[in-house]
Amino acid sequence: METIAVMAKYNPFFEKAGMNKIVETIPNPQVLKVMEKLSALNFNPVLLTSERTNINKLQQMTTKEVDGVKRVIKEVSGIYRKRIAGAKQAFLNKKEYEAIVDAADINKLAKMLRILGFLVQTKVYLFWKKEKPEKCLNS
Repeated sequence: METIAVMAKYNPFFEKAGMNKIVETIPNPQVLKVMEKLSALNFNPVLLTSERTNINKLQQMTTKEVDGVKRVIKEVSGIYRKRIAGAKQAFLNKKEYEAIVDAADINKLAKMLRILGFLVQTKVYLFWKKEKPEKCLNS
């Protein structure tokens, strides 16, 4: 049995249940820089995974402030573009990605922020191998 959990970084629940921590992922430094810039725009990284919170925050912003959020999101590069944009194509070049971000309405932008929120979380991969019960071994 295996699991990937964000909470495992803070709570040893799975390890207490007998699972072994295999690896802990560290967020991409470039994505962390984007998150720092979003924090400077008063986005709370902990709440970023809530689409509803993002929509409320964006609705309270001026058009200029929303454009600033879009500028920050456009700084994401490489493999993360596709995930953030929700694109179906295999790879997005910079122009395609920027066009999607520029065209995003408040709801789409809130989803993009939500995905960024997940990308900056530290995830822990755990594995548990259940041994055969003793009575099965003796049969």
